Amino acid sequence: MKVHLKHLERFIKENVNPNELSQKLIQFGHENTYHNGIFDLEITPNRGDCLSIKGILREFSNFYDIDPSFNIFDGNIKDLDFNFLNNSEDDCPIIYFLQIEVDKIPIKYKDYLQSYFDELNINKNNFFTDISNYVSYELGNPTHCYDIDKLGDRLVLERLNERASFKALTGKKIDLFESDLVFTNGKDVLNLAGVMGGESTSCNNDTKKALIECAFFRPESVIGNSIKYDLSSEAAYKFERGVDPLMLENTLRRFISIVMDHTNIKELSLFKK
Repeated sequence: MKVHLKHLERFIKENVNPNELSQKLIQFGHENTYHNGIFDLEITPNRGDCLSIKGILREFSNFYDIDPSFNIFDGNIKDLDFNFLNNSEDDCPIIYFLQIEVDKIPIKYKDYLQSYFDELNINKNNFFTDISNYVSYELGNPTHCYDIDKLGDRLVLERLNERASFKALTGKKIDLFESDLVFTNGKDVLNLAGVMGGESTSCNNDTKKALIECAFFRPESVIGNSIKYDLSSEAAYKFERGVDPLMLENTLRRFISIVMDHTNIKELSLFKK
């Protein structure tokens, strides 16, 4: 996991030395190197709670005065009437969907969001996906973005009962096995759950209306799939190590707050199951 010093300093209420921070991390068992402002950390599999800015700040709070607050949307959100069927509640006992529509896509990002891409040399994708990646970096809970106009009127989480295939976001065709955990439209596979979404429902630079998924997948339900299908996935890396099931709604509310920093929201609704 790579974290930039600037993104930690925003929350630490005193001057800090990067070499000192590095040593503090080692005290907690987080082997790391520091170069050109970036900490490259080795987080052990049992410490999935540290795979975010929030998680690292929690460690530092033992030594420094930390303000770990992230602005979140605290207003009321109307209920989303959404045709979702969870046929795999043992694998995914909690899931939220946020429907959000904006009136226009911003031309440029606020400094805090732009810094994430600049300082860590990360490529941008599109407005909603960029926020999704940033929120995961901040809070540790992955989200997945669907273009609503491509999604259709039904979404099902289930285990396959026969072989199937889908084209991942990377453009790679994936031949899935029976019993893999997937999202479908009742017929076609749209998403390898907890690993990577599909090209057919992906957002792009013109997407103004999206459905944002935020879920808790049990680690044992998704572990190994990114390796099996050779899909490099930050989401899978975190889900395999465990995410905080109590942070799902706050993660989406943080998502909303970042959207509101950049453009006007036309529609907002939330589905919980």
